[in-house]
Amino acid sequence: MKNLNKLSLVKENGKHRLNVMLADLCYLNRQTVHAQYVPLAIGMISQYAKKEFGNDIKISLFKEIDKFLDQASHNPPDVVGLSVYYWNLAINQYLVKYIREKFGRDIIIVLGGPCIDSDAKEQHKYLTSVFPTADALVLNEGEIAFNNIIRKILANRKTVFKDPIDGASFLDGNKLVQGRSVGLTMDLSTIDSPYLTGLLDEFMNTDFQPLSQTARFCPYTCTFCVEGKNRGKLRGFPIEMVKEELKYIAKKYRDRPHHTLFLVDFNFGILKRDIEIAEAIKKCKDDFGFPQSVMFYNDKRFTETSRKIHEILKDQAQLGVSLALQTDNPLALEASSRRNVTSDEIDNAIAWAKGLGIYTSTDLIFGLPLDTRDSFVNLLDNSIERGFDDINVRNLILMDGIEMNRQDFRKKYNIKTKYRILGTHYAKHKGTFLAEHEEMVVSSNSFTYEDFLEIRYMNFMFYAVFNLNFQKWFFKFVGQLGINSSKFFSHFVKPDRNSNWPKGYIDFLDALRNEVEKELHDTREEMMTSAEKTFVENSNDVGESVRINSTFGSQLTYLEKDWVKPVLLRHLDEIMKRNLSNEDRDLASLLIDLSEHEQVDLKNISEKKPLNISYDVIHWKKNKFKEPLHNLKMTEKLLKFSTDKNQALMIKAFKKRHASSNDRYYYYKAIESFRTRRFLLHNLSYETVEISL
Repeated sequence: MKNLNKLSLVKENGKHRLNVMLADLCYLNRQTVHAQYVPLAIGMISQYAKKEFGNDIKISLFKEIDKFLDQASHNPPDVVGLSVYYWNLAINQYLVKYIREKFGRDIIIVLGGPCIDSDAKEQHKYLTSVFPTADALVLNEGEIAFNNIIRKILANRKTVFKDPIDGASFLDGNKLVQGRSVGLTMDLSTIDSPYLTGLLDEFMNTDFQPLSQTARFCPYTCTFCVEGKNRGKLRGFPIEMVKEELKYIAKKYRDRPHHTLFLVDFNFGILKRDIEIAEAIKKCKDDFGFPQSVMFYNDKRFTETSRKIHEILKDQAQLGVSLALQTDNPLALEASSRRNVTSDEIDNAIAWAKGLGIYTSTDLIFGLPLDTRDSFVNLLDNSIERGFDDINVRNLILMDGIEMNRQDFRKKYNIKTKYRILGTHYAKHKGTFLAEHEEMVVSSNSFTYEDFLEIRYMNFMFYAVFNLNFQKWFFKFVGQLGINSSKFFSHFVKPDRNSNWPKGYIDFLDALRNEVEKELHDTREEMMTSAEKTFVENSNDVGESVRINSTFGSQLTYLEKDWVKPVLLRHLDEIMKRNLSNEDRDLASLLIDLSEHEQVDLKNISEKKPLNISYDVIHWKKNKFKEPLHNLKMTEKLLKFSTDKNQALMIKAFKKRHASSNDRYYYYKAIESFRTRRFLLHNLSYETVEISL
């Protein structure tokens, strides 16, 4: 009798509902407070299972490991399902090991999520070395495969893994058993909304940011993306359900306008009905004050549908018109299985956005196979010339679930990597130190480690200037003097140390260089040792964020004002070989002042003192800085700086939340929170200067 399975016994007596615990684990600490999200994916899986199995199962959802273990200790689960992402890999491994040590093999452990590869070799590796005591993997969309597993458990726990399971993989000895692929084709009308049933309410009453998914599947096959490996069919959730969800979310978050609504569609605007959804989002803002900010990636083709969506959401869209180029090197594009929009399409999209005053952005990735230092620097400068408002530069990272991570791909392009701690995703649990990593590509057969470091500094400067608007007016003017931003940035981060520079400037660069050099480790073990040292030095708490761009970008933008102006003007003089005219120097000086005035004081929001100006800078900015500023001479006017009602509302809500923080942390959290950067800037307008007689 002792050897009979607990589940079989209680099912025989008719007293037991299958206890299912699903987790989308994260690290909750003071640095990650605004980077946590409602667990929508496991919410959908739970809702789908509840619809089929009803009272035969009991499902609970978790984001925090302590809450998970507390409930498991009081009511041990029969089935555990874990969402695996690269940002929670280590904590999931720890939890699986803990479950096995405490509960043995009675519990069935199933893994799903984007890091589960479609490649059989990678699946075998996951079940033998990454998660050697897990029972099964769920591929692609998890609802069907997870239900298939639950159905077999309810029928007979002992024979669950006797025959293949559609949509899942498991081991029979050392042999991988794969069920029939279910792909990405399920009928989305069969999934009830986990929002509208109240399943996600407990997570919405916290600092967690809301997620919404209106459609599934990405038709593009980029090998650096977890979606690139998938094959399926583009489908939308029932539109009336989507609109009701949006309204439900808006009502829940109306008291937290500084939060962002994240649409997790891969190409919002790929379906014509997305126009109707955009109108529903705008109506939510008008009716409930939320969302003020919406984060989504528009369709890469940027069709007429995408245009109409941006017309509707132009005041809410966090990224504006996003044309993610990643690279324009033909060899790198081919190696990445990617095809970009054409140059004409890019120029037309930017021109269209300019006409409506809509922000434009692009994402670029350095480190793709066959890309080079020179081709990437040219892409950076060309992106500025095209008129993108924001240029996001990222270094390629490898993770489970992408084709580039597979060993044959790494070997083909001689890809070398180093490890860095992933933000403050680390903690100690019951004496065990846990930390997540990013595996950075630092060299290949087309670029060196020295090239990587140079682009890493360039990455920071592009973030500061084109994302945080650090002295963007000045750098746009510098470009019109014939100086590429890449050249100026190189001078800025590597000045002649034999010259007498302001101490604050040199201290800032030294701190930046120190973080860049120490963030990378040859092995994951070295990274773990470094992270644990930081943890111990901070009295068993996370230290300052090691997100270099955010940390140093906020510092440079808000806390380093004393030396910025003289340093920028001196670099300009030196690059121009002392041939800078007095007029250009005065104009450069004025634009530095303009940048500082344009920034909203995030601790004491108010209108700032106007500037006297005799160049039409408002037209210059609206026209994407295309026309030479010298051609925009005008009668002197007062340039006024103001904020609107929604800005003030969001900033006051943020200030209330972080009023007790020190300056460094306060501004870091501000740029992490206000991803729609226009909220950080004053609105500009002119007032005629009164002339005294």
